[in-house]
Amino acid sequence: MKTPSSVPRRGILLGGTAAAISGALAAGTSPATAATTPTPVQPVATPDSKLRFGPDGKFKIVQFNDTQDGHLTDKRTLELMKAVLDAEKPGFVVINGDVIDGKPTTATEVKQAINNVVMPMESRQIPWALTFGNHDEDSLVHGTGMTEPKMLEFVRGYKYNVNTKDNAVFGSSNSQLLISSSRGNKPVFGVWLLDSGRYADDKVGGQNFAGLKSYDWIRPEQVAWYRAASKATEQRFGKVPSLMFFHIPLWEHHHMWFGSQFTSNDADHAKAAKKHGIVGEKNEGVYVGAFNSGLFTAMLERGDVRGAYCGHDHINTYMGNYFGIELGYGPGTGFGPYGLGGAKQHNLRGARVFELDEDANGIYTSTRTVFAKDYGIDMNAARQPLAEPLPLPEGM
Repeated sequence: MKTPSSVPRRGILLGGTAAAISGALAAGTSPATAATTPTPVQPVATPDSKLRFGPDGKFKIVQFNDTQDGHLTDKRTLELMKAVLDAEKPGFVVINGDVIDGKPTTATEVKQAINNVVMPMESRQIPWALTFGNHDEDSLVHGTGMTEPKMLEFVRGYKYNVNTKDNAVFGSSNSQLLISSSRGNKPVFGVWLLDSGRYADDKVGGQNFAGLKSYDWIRPEQVAWYRAASKATEQRFGKVPSLMFFHIPLWEHHHMWFGSQFTSNDADHAKAAKKHGIVGEKNEGVYVGAFNSGLFTAMLERGDVRGAYCGHDHINTYMGNYFGIELGYGPGTGFGPYGLGGAKQHNLRGARVFELDEDANGIYTSTRTVFAKDYGIDMNAARQPLAEPLPLPEGM
């Protein structure tokens, strides 16, 4: 479905120039002790980016989510990715968290699992980046040693990857990417990538998480980094409209669906759907982080984010306008993890497409979902793994 747009750790990439904005706090700071005020940030010039509007002034972004598999990825995941890329011809692709799962038992298998799902972009010379989700480090239990920072270092070795270099802000995939105008090097649109973490600590403040969702949350220093980088960008280039991607949904994704913070019933949703223009499906709960990050209010304050999109809940596909900012899901892309179940197991495997036009008011014009079932891909519920992983690029 196509929906008209309503409006709306780690560096800054712009079409002809890039700038890394470094954070202030040490990565891995515990939630109980994390400071909330980073030191000032300053842009630093880095090499040119590959992100630029086409000669026609258009640009597409594709969001894949939860490719989530091992080194023998279900071959239909790759078929779907290839079909979407060939049909849409995007200028940028994000795999928005849970890129792999815990099946790999060696560091090589981790790299193979990642390689399988990034080669559709690499082989087509399409710039891409990823965020991390709650499952990307699951292979550590097998002794692979592949932490998110090591995975980030690995993916940055690909020719068309545009993830920025790790810095000191909490997490391992925070970036600001700026897309240059077709008519020069000035950025006219941006993409924010945030690491929404994995799981909450067993206890915070001496108390466990009984009764709460036990997922992690975007930390205060990440929100402070976004605000500081957003202000620095505006001072240099003017307000740059943007989209934001992170894996675990915000509390506001739940509130929007039900039109209420403290009730969750169908009557409330019927009103909310009309108020917020909600389209798409909700087939499971909204599995938020344990605490509200405050990111939504920061986006409201800055006024540059037109839409914030997550994954995590594979069979939710909805989006809507929540007080001037789109909130929504990209459908689960991978054929390996859970789906709808039964004969409908794979019916919502898909991707989300975002369309930009630098000559249109607000630049961001629409978003829509596309699904594997519409590309003629086999929907049989049984797993169909690759016979062997795709070959790693030479030197990797």
